[in-house]
Formats: sequence, structure tokens, C-alpha cells
Amino acid sequence: MSDHEIDPFIEEIAGELRRPVRIDSSFESRVMAALEPAVIPLPVGRKASTPWILRPRTFYVSPLAGLAVAAGLVAVITMSVLRTQPGVDVASTDSRDVVLPDNSQILPVAAVPAAQAEAFTYIDRGAKSVAVVGSFNDWDATKNVLTQASDGVWSTNIMLAPGRYEYQIVVDGKWIADPSAQRSASSEFGAANSVLIVSPVPR
Repeated sequence: MSDHEIDPFIEEIAGELRRPVRIDSSFESRVMAALEPAVIPLPVGRKASTPWILRPRTFYVSPLAGLAVAAGLVAVITMSVLRTQPGVDVASTDSRDVVLPDNSQILPVAAVPAAQAEAFTYIDRGAKSVAVVGSFNDWDATKNVLTQASDGVWSTNIMLAPGRYEYQIVVDGKWIADPSAQRSASSEFGAANSVLIVSPVPR
């Protein structure tokens, strides 16, 4: 056989390779079906992947948020324990009463002292404006202005709770001590402050 002669068997194979291949319309669907996980078995020793909803995750919480969550849990546990103990009333119908366990006597909680009207009076026939400033109104001359009744008598009433207060009278813009005050105290500004003691009203 010369170099230019071709073996008929090889020529037949080459002809088959040159022949166009026709693929039907269902070829793609059959290939995709063959690639599905249910069709292709997993290698031995390999586990199927866990669904994303079941995969473990790591959450980072700030220390402040952690303390808040811990405090909430302690409060819930405490309320649950108190509700299970006999003789302990967690929700009292009257906020002024404290219910004690073991059928103890109900004791009233000390009420906040009620405010009462305190009169401030200043006499000056030549004054144009009079006000009172003190620790009860943040030393603001616009909050408690006295009104003139007659004959230069200026007065006003201020609701004050029992306690100790320092104050001054403002006459035409000048701050002075109250001439009718029975007590006084030195101030950091030099001039003395008048002192008012409001006593609780006896019940």
C-alpha cells in the first residue's frame, strides 16, 4: 500500500464522523433530567447539603442589648414565681396599698405631701413692678409676678409642697431680701436670701 492510498475502513469511519448529527427537540430535557440530584447518586461517604433554613448561624449582640434581654428574662421569671406562690397579690387594685404575703395586714404607703398656697406680700407705694424669685421657680422673675391691690400692697399666692425654700423680692428690677421674712441665709452672690419653711398640713 502506497502512502497516497487510504484504507477503506478508515475512510468509512471518517465518513461517519463527517456526517451531520441531528438532535431531536427532547434531547435537552432528557439531559437536564439526567442531571437532577435524584437521578445522579452522591458519592459514597458524602452527605447531602443541609437546607439553608436549618444551617447554624452566629449572631452578635452588643453588651447593652444583652443586659436588657437578661433584665427582661429576670423580670418575667420573677413575676411567674410570685404568681405561683399563695398569699401574694401581684396586681393590687389600689396603688396606695401594699399587699403582703401570708394574709398580712394591708399597710398604706406614705402619700406625697400635698402642695399648699403660700402668700407673698410686699409693701411699697412707689414700686412699679414686684416679683418673687427663688428655688421654687428657678429664680425666674417672669414666673411669679405680684399684683398691686391698694395702697402699695403687692401680693401673690404660690402653690408649694412642704420643704425649705430660698427666695428674694424683685422690685423694679432690683433683687432684695424680703423685709417680712423671719429667716435668711447667705448666698454666693453676696446678698442674703430670705428663707421660707413650708410645714405639712396636719391631717
